[in-house]
Amino acid sequence: MTESERVCPAEEKFALAPADLETRIALLLLIIALGVLSVVDLAVGVSEPAELPESLTGLGIVALVAVLPVAVFFAFTPTAYILNAQGVMIARRLVRPVYVPYAQVRNVALRRFPGPPFATVRLGSYPPWGLFGYFGRFKVEHLGWIRVYATSWENELVVLETEREPYFLSPTEPQRFYEALRARLDGTAV
Repeated sequence: MTESERVCPAEEKFALAPADLETRIALLLLIIALGVLSVVDLAVGVSEPAELPESLTGLGIVALVAVLPVAVFFAFTPTAYILNAQGVMIARRLVRPVYVPYAQVRNVALRRFPGPPFATVRLGSYPPWGLFGYFGRFKVEHLGWIRVYATSWENELVVLETEREPYFLSPTEPQRFYEALRARLDGTAV
């Protein structure tokens, strides 16, 4: 192993913070609502056997309408932050990762927020619908356009200030992620 590999591995992977209580409650409420709807629908179908096919069709349509947005949220949810030689990669469950080259990062900071800032325009999963986390581009008062790839607002967030807009990230260990990223940006990690 060379000296540079000991100082800075070629790739460092960081986990995301556990999901906010709000996120877990939204997912639980969705599951409960679908469960209650299913039980009621089956009870109606059993009490009126002639209506069972219509009842199951209606249940299937409602389930499809509920599951499609959940599937989209699941696919785009961030799963890990990876620092490599060229930049920050934000891995997602079922779609291509988001990539932020170090050359585009002007500054990196640790910031604490009392909660998710109010977004006037939402293009992604954001409160109160962050079923698996928060992702996407949002117009926020006092901040302008931001990109969020996070699972929690409870701890410090790492904010990457880029040429276009800031990226808000929520690693499990924000200080360690910040220091590793800062070292790569300063060139001291190579």
